[in-house]
Amino acid sequence: MTISPEKPATQDAERLVSDEQLAATNIPVTRTATVATIGGGLGSFALVDRLRVAGLPTDEIVVVGDATSPGAAFLARCAALGLDDDSRLRSESAARLDNLWGFPGYAGHEARRTRSLRPLAQLLLEGVYGDGYRPTVGIVRDALDREARRIGWRAMTTRVPAEYLFKRSGGGYFVIVRERGELAAIRCDHVHLALGSPGPRVTPEVAAYREQFPDSTLLTTAYDDNDAALATVARRGGDVIVRGAGEAALQLLRRLTEARERHGRDLHVWHVVRSWPDGSSGRDERLGFRHQALDFPRSAYTGSLRDELATLDEPARGAAIEELGAASVRPHRRDPLAAARAEGWYDAVVGEVDRITEQDGRLSASVRLQNGKRMTVNGEHFFDAVGLDTDTAAHPLVADLVAFSPVTTNALGGLRVDEQWAVDGGASGDGRMFATGSTARGALLGPVDSFLGLQQAALSVADTLAAAGVGAPLTPLRSARGWFQWIGGTSL
Repeated sequence: MTISPEKPATQDAERLVSDEQLAATNIPVTRTATVATIGGGLGSFALVDRLRVAGLPTDEIVVVGDATSPGAAFLARCAALGLDDDSRLRSESAARLDNLWGFPGYAGHEARRTRSLRPLAQLLLEGVYGDGYRPTVGIVRDALDREARRIGWRAMTTRVPAEYLFKRSGGGYFVIVRERGELAAIRCDHVHLALGSPGPRVTPEVAAYREQFPDSTLLTTAYDDNDAALATVARRGGDVIVRGAGEAALQLLRRLTEARERHGRDLHVWHVVRSWPDGSSGRDERLGFRHQALDFPRSAYTGSLRDELATLDEPARGAAIEELGAASVRPHRRDPLAAARAEGWYDAVVGEVDRITEQDGRLSASVRLQNGKRMTVNGEHFFDAVGLDTDTAAHPLVADLVAFSPVTTNALGGLRVDEQWAVDGGASGDGRMFATGSTARGALLGPVDSFLGLQQAALSVADTLAAAGVGAPLTPLRSARGWFQWIGGTSL
């Protein structure tokens, strides 16, 4: 689809599409809105929930995404990791996307549902006894679904993804989608990008391996459907390679442990980690894992670290975010790999994988060790748990936007945004473009993709829109009324 000359954008020359140009391409405008949010996941949900509480009607909001449920992508990744409804998430009781007041928290919700004081006791005794309270996947899913029904989520969704985003001549934006196989446009005054991660991270050696062995199924990521692979290696036994040092890697190791116990085969795990923590960071670092309750230190959410990050320039802030948000796992009173270590079927290899090959149904990974030497690790399967891709330009829509507008990405791969989460170079007349979540990684807030981070960003975006006359400010009176409507389940 060609609407304007394909040339890189500058501050003085960028792609703007007029109503007449759009009509000349036979792309009809099928919907208009005050605010369009692109993504349709948790980031979109956080903003839409706040706007609906502020009184913005459903016919002024469009949610552009292919899922009917705001938690669909998040829950799909939970399922891929082997987390069921009873699995505990790495989050807090008050970090509720479905409840912008945070009270009552998930702990109170679970206590009422189960008729047990245990969740409240875990919450109150956190830091004194036990691991503290963490919500389950099922609790979060049910809460999201309940609030989605209350705010009329389905009425606002397109059920198709966005393919392009154009600035409109005279102000506002065109969001291009495909309806029943034909291109169509949504015209909006303001737009919000919350696209999430493009997918699992693919390192150069994995990309080279897949190019050389395109039909191989012996290497999968932590976010693939690994049920069949886990069943196969557990049934056959042999050697397995796991790479990564975060929660996804630890969950894979747990699943391999369970599969080994279930099938009784001689399964040996080679766990490749890039570095072996030595305690120098000041955090709890034992047995190859960095331990902390959340993805970032708590003060990075609402305390001194958050304020400090906001004062740093972009390069320093990016370095600090990478350090503070490095792969870690929540603390455990017991080493989940103690038995594996004692029985000798688990070995950690400290180094970086730089080449992967396959021969006769087995994989070989060349590892450059910390001491400079090399080691070859062989296995029947390679489970790669190095995390999700953080380059938002891997989304075709963002890549096109960066190519034909002044919008740019930062060193961490997110769109450059200001303190109100407005995208630098994204304005179109009086219209404003916002980005939150991983789409804005590298912003003033470190944990942008956490429940609390998404909600904080949504509150800021909604306040900016309210100042521009979109929706109402969340005054104490409106907030109190909104909470009573929420607690009573009143539909908006």
